[in-house]
Amino acid sequence: MPEDIRIIDEVNVSNPDIKCPGCGGTIGVKYDPETSTLTCPFCGLSTRLSPPEAGEVAQELDFNSAVQRANVNWGRIKKLIVCTNCGGQALYDAEQVTGACPFCGSTSVTPAAESEQIMAPGSIIPFTITKEMTQQCFINFLNRKKFVSKKVYDCKLENITGVYLPFWTFDAYTISSYLAKLYYYSVGGESYHRYFKGVWGHTFDDIVIFASEKIRNPYIAKIQKFDFTKAIPYSPEYLAGYPAERYTLGLNDAWEKAKKTMPKILEREIGRYEKKIHGGSVPSVDLSTNYFNVKFRYLLAPVYLATYSCDKYRLKVAINGQTGETYCDVPTYIGKLIVLFVLGMIALAVIEMIVIFLYSRL
Repeated sequence: MPEDIRIIDEVNVSNPDIKCPGCGGTIGVKYDPETSTLTCPFCGLSTRLSPPEAGEVAQELDFNSAVQRANVNWGRIKKLIVCTNCGGQALYDAEQVTGACPFCGSTSVTPAAESEQIMAPGSIIPFTITKEMTQQCFINFLNRKKFVSKKVYDCKLENITGVYLPFWTFDAYTISSYLAKLYYYSVGGESYHRYFKGVWGHTFDDIVIFASEKIRNPYIAKIQKFDFTKAIPYSPEYLAGYPAERYTLGLNDAWEKAKKTMPKILEREIGRYEKKIHGGSVPSVDLSTNYFNVKFRYLLAPVYLATYSCDKYRLKVAINGQTGETYCDVPTYIGKLIVLFVLGMIALAVIEMIVIFLYSRL
């Protein structure tokens, strides 16, 4: 782990607050995804953020050494808000005042204890989609759906909130010993099986684990296909004006979850390989895996949460703040089509019975 990473608490930070270089103000300075600038609401000055230097990438940390380090520097004073309604935990700038939870909209929020220690991310994927662009993302999603009710296109997104969500990514080199069971069929149709042993090496890159155990919007999983190769080193300027969800799935638990994902990938690869070499079918692969050179990143990725009202319903929307990918429930008229189809079939049956009756009278 780099030597410049420091353990802090909420009030003991070494980096200065983000200030407007024009008027020196700190309150309300916000990151603008469209221009990659920090904008001051008082004097109007926009300051472009310096892009990462050539070749600079978001750093991955060695798991075995980093696991002993609990907290690192967020770069400025933060306050932790806990929602008593949904349990969400969001980090805000210390001077930012909020009266509602960014996840469920509840006003039942309370500040956490000041001694709370919070691990900072090492990487971030900045917003590239602006709040003003979210309505078009919604319309684009509707255009890809079928049988959408026309009234949905007139709906406007409401309660749009941009928030950074936490993720872990893991890299690892694995060596697995395995026993593959292949089934074959004889000429007479009888089945038999054979076993094949082997050793399999594989390099995993960016196994992604969502770092929240309190998913409030059911569609986050549908839109979290971020381009993690575009993650950049964390800088607090990108959080200006946006809350960030605190991870609730810790590093060790996330690694255990990743270790449940990787064997499934290995089983599929080994199964395809053995089938290609020995033929037959591969119903099962038993393996024992060792993990080497494990590295991780804790990063933040951008999401917009919103709602829209249609008829008597208020429906949730999730939008990827990097790609614009959108997902939500959409009222359709397919139910009416089914009803019309059934009525049509009944009408045809009635007509057929009448024709048969009339024909029999001739």
